[in-house]
Amino acid sequence: MRLRKLWWTLGVLMVAGVLAICLVPVNMHSALPAYNDKFMHAVTFVLLAVWFGGLQRATLNKRLLLAALLLSFGVFIEILQSFTVYRSAELADFVADAGGVFLGLVLLQLGFSRWPLFIETRVFRLAPR
Repeated sequence: MRLRKLWWTLGVLMVAGVLAICLVPVNMHSALPAYNDKFMHAVTFVLLAVWFGGLQRATLNKRLLLAALLLSFGVFIEILQSFTVYRSAELADFVADAGGVFLGLVLLQLGFSRWPLFIETRVFRLAPR
């Protein structure tokens, strides 16, 4: 990958954005049906798993580490939410996060781990290193 630093920087910004969104008070959030909230948790963690899984070599140990880090991030979010008066920690949110991580790992195994190379070669027309 030629744009590795860019991809990692965008990934870190994405994690910071997810954390911020999960901690700010949002009035419209309470109007969403519960299944939509859980769906958004799952989709977020699918995207994080595929994003960061595409930035590293596909070894079992690295995939397990990625899963552990993402699950820890999900727990961290729920713990922080429990300290706010406008958000609440929910086990169902963590279960949705875990489902998203699992689906993300499945997608990585199905070939989505090559997304950075695809974008670099097909969209930006960069030659692979």
